[in-house]
Amino acid sequence: MLLRRRPDWSQRLPQPLSIPEAMDLRTLADVREPLTHLPERCRDKSTWQHVIACLEDAALDGDTQNVAVPLRMVLSMEGVECRLL
Repeated sequence: MLLRRRPDWSQRLPQPLSIPEAMDLRTLADVREPLTHLPERCRDKSTWQHVIACLEDAALDGDTQNVAVPLRMVLSMEGVECRLL
């Protein structure tokens, strides 16, 4: 019987991000929460699907770098200002 590890959403991003006047993203949970509220038209985009998959993988395997880079790229592509803290 294979045991599946539980996702650890409390893991910290390699470098916290700030979306000015909106939120700071320090942990995987901080990234996960707003993604649950994305409009369907955004969630259906392959770019956001990739970020969501990377986020879920990071919560399971602990490699948060693999979500930080795609997240920053997609935010930039969407025109969302994002800064390193």
